[in-house]
Amino acid sequence: MIPIYKPFLKNYKKSAMKAIESGWISNHGINIKLASEKLNEILNVKYSILMNNGTAATHCLYIALKYKYPNIKKIYLPNNTFITPYNCGLYEYPSSIFEIMKISPKTLNIDTSKEYIMNLEQNAAMVIVHNLGNIVNVPRLKRMRPDIIFIEDNCEGLFGKYENMYTSSFDGLLASSISFYGNKTLTTGEGGVFITNDIDVYKYIKKVYSHGMTSEKYKHDILGHNYKMTNIQAGFLYDQLKDYNTIIDKKNEIFKYYLKYLNKCIENDEIIITHKEENTIKANWMFNIIIKSINYSKFKEYMLKKQIQIRPFFYSISCHPHLSEIKNENETAFNKKITEHGAMLPSYPELSEEEIKYICVCINEYLKF
Repeated sequence: MIPIYKPFLKNYKKSAMKAIESGWISNHGINIKLASEKLNEILNVKYSILMNNGTAATHCLYIALKYKYPNIKKIYLPNNTFITPYNCGLYEYPSSIFEIMKISPKTLNIDTSKEYIMNLEQNAAMVIVHNLGNIVNVPRLKRMRPDIIFIEDNCEGLFGKYENMYTSSFDGLLASSISFYGNKTLTTGEGGVFITNDIDVYKYIKKVYSHGMTSEKYKHDILGHNYKMTNIQAGFLYDQLKDYNTIIDKKNEIFKYYLKYLNKCIENDEIIITHKEENTIKANWMFNIIIKSINYSKFKEYMLKKQIQIRPFFYSISCHPHLSEIKNENETAFNKKITEHGAMLPSYPELSEEEIKYICVCINEYLKF
C-alpha cells in the first residue's frame, strides 16, 4: 500500500533521544529554546511559542485577536478548509460574529479580487488559510485593506511564499499558527507553533499557553491552557529545521514528478491543478487534483484496489451541523460539489519517482473507463 503520507524522521532523532536520555522530557529543556530560535531565524520572525499541536496554536490566534482588538465586530473566514479555524473561533467568539467568504474555484482559497475585498466591512478581522498549501498573497490584501486585522492559519502553508517572504513572516499579520502534525512537511507527531512579531501579544500568549501563570510560581491571574510542546518533540523539530532545505527539495521533487506524469491529462483539461495567486509560491504540501468526470467515492475505491491511499478535499462549512449558525450567504454549488471531484494524492518525502509514476498510470487508466 502506498499511504497518503509517512513522516520522514529517520535522520532526525538525535536531539529527541538526547532529551530522553537526559531526563528532560517535558517542556523544560534545551530543545525548546534551540528549535524556537532556529525557526525564528529561518522564517525571519521575532517570536515563536512551540505548542502541543497546530489547533492549540490556531486557538491562540483568536485569543490574541480578542486581547489586542477587543472591539472587532466581524471575523471573515474561508470556506472548504479543515475544521480547525471554525472550531477555534467558536472557542472565543459567538457564531454571530463570523461570516464565510467567497471562494475562488481557481485557487480554492478566498476570493481576493479588489472589488470583493474593498467591499468587506470595517472594524473586521480576517482569518487567512493557505488551503492545501496554495498561498494567499496576504501582503497584497493588507495593502488593499490596512484597516482589517489579519491572522494566519498557516498549518498547511509552511515554506510557501508570498512576495518573496515565507508565510508566517509578514509583519502586517497579528499572528500566525503552524502545525507539525504527522502529515506535515516538518513533523513532531503532534505539535505546532504560535508566531508573532508583536511583543505584547507574545508576552500574553506565553502566559496563556502555560495555565495563565504569573512569574511567581503557581500564581495565576488569567484564564490559561496547557498548550506546551515537550522537549522530545522539540528535538525532532530542531533536527529537521537544521536540514529543512533537504526536506523542501524532496517535496518539490515529488510535485515535479506528478506534473511530469500527469502532464497530458492536464493539457487536455482532464485534470485540473489549482492556480496560484500572483507573487506567491505554493508550499508543495499535499499534491491535489480536480477531475470533473470522477465521483470521489468510486475513485477512492478504485485507487484502494490499486493499493494507493487518497484523501478528499475539505467539505463546505454547510456540511458540518454544529456550524450551521455561521453566516454563509456566499456559498455556491461549487462549494458543495468540489469534494466529489477533488483528491489529495500521496506526497510524503520518501515517495519515489517510480511510485509516483505508478500512481499516475492508475489515474490515467481510471480516466479511460
